[in-house]
Amino acid sequence: MEDILAAVQQSGYGALVRQSVFLYPLANVFHVLAVLVFFASVAVMDMRLLGVLKGMPVEAVIARLRPLAIGALVIVVVTGITLFVPEAVAIARNPAFQVKLVAIGLGLANVLVNTRTLRQAGEGAALVRATAGASLVLWLVVAACGRLIAYL
Repeated sequence: MEDILAAVQQSGYGALVRQSVFLYPLANVFHVLAVLVFFASVAVMDMRLLGVLKGMPVEAVIARLRPLAIGALVIVVVTGITLFVPEAVAIARNPAFQVKLVAIGLGLANVLVNTRTLRQAGEGAALVRATAGASLVLWLVVAACGRLIAYL
């Protein structure tokens, strides 16, 4: 695996990102902004499912915010790859990065369980509320681990 990561790091794209004065900082700024948009939209959906926010029907909140969350997630992934590639070997060894990847996997699996349960059992289901609460925690863990990568 380390050979693959070294190849990624030494790729033309890795060299481009390392040598560019602007590419890495721009990717970093857009990554952070996209994480903020992603988490804000997810948090509103989750808080509506938890009953903390009232007013709009759950379906309307999700219909309005899910496309925003997906778009922000795409930007997070693209910029995250850009931040990863120039130091792939070291970052892959970082425990904060490893926890972040696990939390992302759990967060995405949680979305699938939440969506299926919401569709089958409705917004009042205990599992819908549990997955909404888990979503808030998991995405906060992802963000916190992302920041910790620089310090571990």
